[in-house]
Amino acid sequence: MRIASNPDTMHSHTLVPCLVLIILITVMASVSAEERKTSDTPLIHVTGSGTIKAAPDRVQIEFTVVTKNPDVKAAQKENARKMDTVMSALRDPSKGNLTGREIGTTSYSISEVYFLDDALKAKYGEDVTIYQVSNTISIETEKIERVGDIIDLAVAAGANSVSSLQFTLSQEKTAELRREALTIAVKKAQTDAGTVMAAMGKTLGDVHEVIVDESYQPPVYYNQDSRYLQMSAGASKTPIEPGAVEVTARITTGYVIL
Repeated sequence: MRIASNPDTMHSHTLVPCLVLIILITVMASVSAEERKTSDTPLIHVTGSGTIKAAPDRVQIEFTVVTKNPDVKAAQKENARKMDTVMSALRDPSKGNLTGREIGTTSYSISEVYFLDDALKAKYGEDVTIYQVSNTISIETEKIERVGDIIDLAVAAGANSVSSLQFTLSQEKTAELRREALTIAVKKAQTDAGTVMAAMGKTLGDVHEVIVDESYQPPVYYNQDSRYLQMSAGASKTPIEPGAVEVTARITTGYVIL
């Protein structure tokens, strides 16, 4: 049997791959030319930063109740009793007046005490294993003006350590101040770039690229151990001054040199 072939069909099948190859080569050549053009463009890169200071509108405090005893169950029981007293005082409307959303447990641990102080030696002896139970709660609140009162209340109720105290900003306030800081950063970067170009006898062109630094860390203003709190518990009020929180924004901009 003889199978007849159509020359036009064979020519068409050969032509399609050739056209695709030509298009690909053309596109790749265009991209390569564009990349060379971009890489050959003279640029100046400058970094600008802006800082805004503001009063904090949030505070986070961590209180810890620590109990020690040769009997681990006794240490747990005493710790639970003391922490319950602290939590009750903080939630009491006539005292701390904090809501359940403002208070939460952050850590709980049981460990062996390897180095006994004189008080533990006098109470339990030297040749005995002592266990330590630690329970930490965190308070996040907007009641900035009541920080000293909250600390005094927790210490009086049985907390024997402030693990951390930091003043910061809410997300809404941070976003608002960051916009202002970014505006300052952009203006500084543009001013610096223009000054350099003028000194070099060049002209500043359009923006080629912008990189925004997203990092932000709230500052910690105050952190003391249980010895300070034990001393402060007898005072009329623990003085706490939050100071100001700084929000900083940084950008790196590339300008075309004309």
